Amino acid sequence: MNTTATFTEPVNRIKQRILIDGNLENMACCCDDWSEFVIEISEWGIDRLGGVDFDTLTTSDIDKLDEFIFNQ
Repeated sequence: MNTTATFTEPVNRIKQRILIDGNLENMACCCDDWSEFVIEISEWGIDRLGGVDFDTLTTSDIDKLDEFIFNQ
C-alpha cells in the first residue's frame, strides 16, 4: 500500500482540468453556474472531467463548482 499517495477530491480535479484547458476555461467564463457549464460542454460530448463523472457529484460538490464557475 502506498502511504504517501495524495488523493485529490473530485471538485479540485475538475477545477484543475478546466484551468489547464483554454477552451474549457473560456466556456467557464461564459457560464453563470455549473449546470449551465455542463449543458454547454455536453454539446462537445463531454460528460466527465479529470476522471470524475458528473453524475457522481454530491450537492456539496456542485455548490463548490457553482462558486468556481461564478468567479471565472
